[in-house]
Amino acid sequence: MVPAAVFGDGLDAKKVGEYLKRLPAVAPPVYDAAKREALAASAISCTDHPEESPANRNNYLWQYAKPPQLLDAYDKNRTFYGCSDWHSAVGSIWALMSLLKQDPKISVASDIKDIATTHFRKPNMDGELAFFNAQKGPEANFEKPYGYAWVLKLYGEVKGSNSAEDKKMATALAPLAKWMSERYVFFLYDLKFPYRSGVETNTAWSMSLALDGANLSEDTTLKTAIHANAIRLFEKDKNCSTNFEPQNADLISSCLTVAALMGRVMDQQSYLKWLDAYLPPAYSDAFQGYAKDIDVSHTNTSGPDAQIQLAAESRLIGLNFQRAIDLLVISYALPKDDPRIPVFRQLAVINARHGYDKIGNAGYEGQHWLSTFAMLYENAMTGPAPLTPPEKPKGHSDGTDEPSGN
Repeated sequence: MVPAAVFGDGLDAKKVGEYLKRLPAVAPPVYDAAKREALAASAISCTDHPEESPANRNNYLWQYAKPPQLLDAYDKNRTFYGCSDWHSAVGSIWALMSLLKQDPKISVASDIKDIATTHFRKPNMDGELAFFNAQKGPEANFEKPYGYAWVLKLYGEVKGSNSAEDKKMATALAPLAKWMSERYVFFLYDLKFPYRSGVETNTAWSMSLALDGANLSEDTTLKTAIHANAIRLFEKDKNCSTNFEPQNADLISSCLTVAALMGRVMDQQSYLKWLDAYLPPAYSDAFQGYAKDIDVSHTNTSGPDAQIQLAAESRLIGLNFQRAIDLLVISYALPKDDPRIPVFRQLAVINARHGYDKIGNAGYEGQHWLSTFAMLYENAMTGPAPLTPPEKPKGHSDGTDEPSGN
């Protein structure tokens, strides 16, 4: 546990500056046409690859039977059937649409547009909504909240765009986004305590993804719910145990993710006070885990459980990108003259470099989702997440529905 005396001592600008000088002078990873094409290729290759039958079958793609049976004509009545699991399929399509927006002339543009068309036909989306409506009891929690958050982020991405592909996808996705937005709002208000683990159930991470979508889709009900419940759940947090990270196979930084979210929902003065009590100083021993390469030596990828070990290794690789995203978001919440800004941004670059260096090391267990986290980092590198959608041309109407009753 981090000693309480480490927290709340105020900002020592001199120590921060000295610490910055000691950090490795690592340049940001190159993000060029070749890198964008490589990230897109990973996402494309898994999007049409049906997920394997999960150990805890959910009846989404594989029907209850012995042996399990793949749903007939799944590519005609399901949308997010690839990439090993449902939320990774959603995330991969988000990454592809984000890449296409950044680089409309990317060499695989036609492949991305084909996915945007074939996966989002009306029967496919009707099948998705019918599946979720049919779930009862514990099965009604399928992909809640993490998968819901990814759908809301994807919807915001395409709803807030002016391109033809995005507008068509937004129209197709609107009913499912509305359904999930309404239920996610109830989920947040009903939540008695946050999930703080470094895995997909992490409350703050899902809220951050959903907030991106709420801002771009102008879903004010969802945005209000995220703001109100982030304050309710995390405002009293203090002394985060950064030295407990990472756990065995984390893909999310428990401490940094909360700090990043709170920087987006608190006013700046309140946030500075809160952050001082929540995170140890960047130059303290308790913070140095974020400056080190993540150790994956405990994963044995040549044994009988090689696939499980590869999955664990992929998650720790992804954690590099996720840390980098959080560090950037925290830096954007600070005053422009805050000496921690270059420290957090340099730590973000260091972590992203580690992620890219190992992005191909976990085989398909990493291929089906790591490009999504890499894209989240690249987008974060461009600046704070937009609070509103881009201005549409005069007289423009996209015809899509709002995802909630606003």
